[in-house]
Amino acid sequence: MTSRERVMQALRGEPVDRVPVAFWLHNFATENSAAGLAGETLRLHETFGWDFLKPQSRAQCFAEMWGLTYTPSRERATPYTVTHEPLVSAEDVGDLRPVDPHQGALGEQLEALRTIRARVGPDVPIIWTIFSPLMVLPFLVRGDRAQALTFLRSDAAAVERGLDAIAETLAAYARACLHAGADGLFYATNVATRTLVSADEVRRFQRPFDLTVLAAVENAPFNLLHVCGEDVWFEEFTDYPVTAFSWALAPGNPSLKEAHQRTGRAVVGGLPAKPQIASLTAPALVERAAAAIGEMAGRWLLLGADCSINPDTPEPLLHAVGKAVRGE
Repeated sequence: MTSRERVMQALRGEPVDRVPVAFWLHNFATENSAAGLAGETLRLHETFGWDFLKPQSRAQCFAEMWGLTYTPSRERATPYTVTHEPLVSAEDVGDLRPVDPHQGALGEQLEALRTIRARVGPDVPIIWTIFSPLMVLPFLVRGDRAQALTFLRSDAAAVERGLDAIAETLAAYARACLHAGADGLFYATNVATRTLVSADEVRRFQRPFDLTVLAAVENAPFNLLHVCGEDVWFEEFTDYPVTAFSWALAPGNPSLKEAHQRTGRAVVGGLPAKPQIASLTAPALVERAAAAIGEMAGRWLLLGADCSINPDTPEPLLHAVGKAVRGE
């Protein structure tokens, strides 16, 4: 099978010659330009031959569209440094307006995507990262997530206006991603945990804005929803219009098999993410891969980590998983 055939059949629960496998990770030193992101993605593709690509856009690129600034890192495993967060009040959030996703930081991401697609050709599926509006908002607020949630509870109407502007922008960006060569989205949220928000808050401040973005690409063949964290409100997402789910195999979260049974969709995961993966031995990681494949009987599964992995994860660990899955 080609990578595309393997991935698409796995997403539909059809028989495959082997389970697809991929990892994704930041390189904080190279992700600050279109050429750098494309080059690092292509290096990983050529090094590991993963079945699909999830290029690791810099996390702050969405917030840059509304005024966040930062100092780039020159170290592979050292994150960027924020120099300006533009929003200081709920009123500021409510004053946000949609912006053109073909310009600025998001335009740069689209340039990287076009380069990657041109270089890897049509047979490698690519999913492109978009953060949910509720995940983008804390990047913009001085005081980060805690202050953003305070605004949400003190002036809900203003926060809803701001989230609507972000969602409108990201819906247009999602359509542009497909046009530039993506097969769908890696659509992520890291706010929907029981320690951060209530179920009612998920339904009011998460769901409607997520669905605005996902509706823009609902016919794409590979849309993945990533719900990050422990004890997530997984049940609030089971009917989302996506083809696959990704989440941490952590306390309070479902197993691979349970998530598939609850959603009827493919699952992506089975392996630990940062920081745990870098401390494992190759045999331990291969054993985890085999257990995930066994749990799913080789169907409805795309093998990968719970989330992004350490930027300095030893490459022999990743080669070991790839060789084991490929039977080498």
